Amino acid sequence: MDDADRRHEERRQDVETAAQLHEAIALQRAFGSDAAQRFLKLRGIGDEISQNALIDSYDRRQAARRLRAAAVS
Repeated sequence: MDDADRRHEERRQDVETAAQLHEAIALQRAFGSDAAQRFLKLRGIGDEISQNALIDSYDRRQAARRLRAAAVS
């Protein structure tokens, strides 16, 4: 496997992982973090990656809520 093939394979996996993380974030909103983490674990996404993605997503949503609340006040 040459460098171009390796990079293509890495990009393909990144796109698939990103799609799964996006779906997990939607699950997190609907059913909570535990459901989202189980979803990712069943798809072979490591705990560290899933926790970082879900925590970052939660933190961004909370920050956006605080900004909206401050704008209304």
